[in-house]
Amino acid sequence: MTPKDSPRDGSPAAPRDGARPAASAQQSPDGADSPPPNFAPPPRNRPMVGAALMATAALLFSLMNGLVRYLADLGVPAFQIAFLRSLFAFAAMLPLIAPVLRREGLVWLKTERPGLFLVRGLAATTGVVGWMSALAIMPLVEATAITFTAPLLATAGSALFLHEVVRLRRWTAIAVGFMGVLIILRPGMAMVEPGALWALMAAGGMASAVLLVKALTRTEPAQRIVLYTSVMLTVMTAVPAALVWRELTLEMWLLGAGIGALGAISQMFMTKSFENADASVVLPFDYARLPFTALIGWIAFGQISDPITWAGALLIAGAAFYVARREHQVAKGGR
Repeated sequence: MTPKDSPRDGSPAAPRDGARPAASAQQSPDGADSPPPNFAPPPRNRPMVGAALMATAALLFSLMNGLVRYLADLGVPAFQIAFLRSLFAFAAMLPLIAPVLRREGLVWLKTERPGLFLVRGLAATTGVVGWMSALAIMPLVEATAITFTAPLLATAGSALFLHEVVRLRRWTAIAVGFMGVLIILRPGMAMVEPGALWALMAAGGMASAVLLVKALTRTEPAQRIVLYTSVMLTVMTAVPAALVWRELTLEMWLLGAGIGALGAISQMFMTKSFENADASVVLPFDYARLPFTALIGWIAFGQISDPITWAGALLIAGAAFYVARREHQVAKGGR
């Protein structure tokens, strides 16, 4: 999200009425060209639909994570998994995009915000590569809990780098969330695993990507956002994948296809949830990933997290939930 697109209080929540108008966001630099037709759906206030869409996205993300770990256990490198996820997610998008292209024509692909799409592609690539690498080598619940710091990083980043106002209550919640990370990592008591560093990298990429998608949904339809992100992810993950490529069996190709399809569909559900309700309403349902992932880790891989890990995870999730709720109150004029 750019400074002009973001709310004045530093919220990483979905764009609100106080954000820069969509027409202005589409204006060309010299002001001479007309903006392309705007096919973005009008804003809606459907909190129950938004919540259901986000909970479904959380379940699909969790299933995808389980497939990633299984494929990594078969010996496929994480960079190669990231490429497979991106490639098949792009393929899964094509049947959804084709009807729109037939109806609207190639003009539907035109956007006046290519730079923002490129930046989001870079952020999403950072998130995907870090996430695949973390899932491949650490327990699923721990990796998931650490990535819940993404909204905390987004809020802190908006204050530190965009000079937006984040007051004491949210800074306190951010500090509590990162205390949860320390509880999970236990530095000094145990060696910090490389997987945890990959998970933190993923959280940073996710935080940036979420901020940018909220800016883009002001003017862009969900299908276009997911399509362009999928294209950029496929191109940007191809190079590191080529460096570690190994021959794949049919089972591995099918697993890669399943990962890509689940990733694309869950991303679409998430983006649609933001179109139907405020982020403060739908984001708490994203935390359903924690119990979903714990169940999958236990059933499929025999992973059981200790009480200390769960305590840290709940601190992170609770802090992120508080930040989202507090930003919603501030945006509505609360103190």
